[in-house]
Amino acid sequence: MTRALRTMATGVLALALGCGAINTVRTKAPDPAVNEGEWAALRNKATRRAVLYDEFRYRATITATYLSPQVREARARRLGAWQGWTDKELADRLAEEAREAAKFDDFTVALFTADRSANDLDAKSSVWHLALRLEDGSELLTHDAEVLDPNATVRNLFPYVSPFDVVYRVRFNRGPGASLGGRLFTFEVASALGKAELHYGDGAIGPDLPDGERIP
Repeated sequence: MTRALRTMATGVLALALGCGAINTVRTKAPDPAVNEGEWAALRNKATRRAVLYDEFRYRATITATYLSPQVREARARRLGAWQGWTDKELADRLAEEAREAAKFDDFTVALFTADRSANDLDAKSSVWHLALRLEDGSELLTHDAEVLDPNATVRNLFPYVSPFDVVYRVRFNRGPGASLGGRLFTFEVASALGKAELHYGDGAIGPDLPDGERIP
């Protein structure tokens, strides 16, 4: 069979199989992009990272995003845009976020440890002690830590999450007064492996990144 006949035969077969019944969708995905828009800007401003070493021996990398009421709202709106929520679905999610924000101060935490057995923030006997130290000198101890599924949604919302991280939701019971949004405070993650102090409310993105540099 000649090349021309083979090409014709292929075309006829495609028509017989229903050529045109398959819709090929090419779009910008996700839209808005991971590092574009209000959500990305607020997420980066609310994110801090620390790397722990014992002299020259690497111990751990901790990256944490504080989910203030404003960050929670932006996250809900980003999910609504990505997933095509109805107005009611978005309103319900915003109401849920507001209820949560009224009771808790939450963080999304990505943790990598050189010793895998030390990546245990959710364990009752975790090697890590978690605390919030407020500017007035008071301290809040962690309420709980829960492992999150690092699915496509989590990885796109928090693109600093690597395939080697364990992702947690760390939740603190609300202390006296309003949320910590806009206030100076320190999220302390400490163990025999070292202590990371992640400082919030100073307007920086870091502490290990220059001002204005996004994560990652």
